[in-house]
Amino acid sequence: MPMDVNQVNAKNFYIVATAPNEPSLQVKISGPYLTKQAAQADLAAAIDEAMGIDPSAKNYDYSISKIESRKPGVIQHMAAHA
Repeated sequence: MPMDVNQVNAKNFYIVATAPNEPSLQVKISGPYLTKQAAQADLAAAIDEAMGIDPSAKNYDYSISKIESRKPGVIQHMAAHA
């Protein structure tokens, strides 16, 4: 499970979606995670949830990246405002 945003470090792991025809278009869909293993454990569920939000998400490439950011991924952001 993603952690509380108040406990976020400067650099954390995120699940990132990249547009296959536009590699510069990247979106953090899930995270932050303290460890790469935690992100890997959530990867399939995050992709399924992204496809539930936007069917074109099946065309994106997914990776786990360590990024300097304190902002939550799209899925956590949407859940916080639902």
